[in-house]
Amino acid sequence: MLSIRGMRQPAESATDMMTLARLHAALDSVVEARQMIAAIRDTSPMPRPALEQVGMLFDEARELLRALLTSPDRRQAVGLPRS
Repeated sequence: MLSIRGMRQPAESATDMMTLARLHAALDSVVEARQMIAAIRDTSPMPRPALEQVGMLFDEARELLRALLTSPDRRQAVGLPRS
């Protein structure tokens, strides 16, 4: 049984690293998309409220991804009201 556990840990670690890389890639994509929305908002005749709402959704997605990328003990503090 000891050898199975030893073999399993590197596989779990690799999976964790892949997940971490995907979360970072998603965060990068959200940040780029948010910048694109801001540029469109500044140059487009589209109604500003719609673009503002989309921007706010990207901001929320960014914060959620950042929360997932924090350590579990710090993650509890995310979203709590400041006193």
